[in-house]
Amino acid sequence: MLNGRVIWLWRISGLIGVGLLLLLLLGPLLGLAAALPYGVAKGFLLWLLLAVMCAAWSWWFPKRRHQAWGYRIEPAVLETRSGVWFQVVKLLPLSRLQHVDLHRGPLERALGLTSLVLHTAGTHEATHVIPGLDAEEAVQLRDRLVAAGGDDAV
Repeated sequence: MLNGRVIWLWRISGLIGVGLLLLLLLGPLLGLAAALPYGVAKGFLLWLLLAVMCAAWSWWFPKRRHQAWGYRIEPAVLETRSGVWFQVVKLLPLSRLQHVDLHRGPLERALGLTSLVLHTAGTHEATHVIPGLDAEEAVQLRDRLVAAGGDDAV
């Protein structure tokens, strides 16, 4: 299971993205609303309602996303599952594993998290990401996957 701190990572990332989008929408929305009587006030209230709804969504959804995420390692395969509405189960044969990367953005570093990026042979869906792992757990998992991978990789 993913580390619980990933919920905060997804909340912060979501709020930053929504905040930037709302700031970009504020000017045009108020400009369009200015042509109507009391339009600026109504336009601002509409924008504020949209901001509250987006903030609530950015706060609620990451917990559901965290509950839907999981992974399991078996001797020959890595299974990942994700998706709140559309559930996705991926099986990665470890013999097809070419290399494993650790990815840590600024927010991930601040929260002590790492994403594990798995690259496989093939062109479609050749990259798999396991987000929100504790940094030490990610290093151990990377080493375990590299050791379990076969020597018949392309």
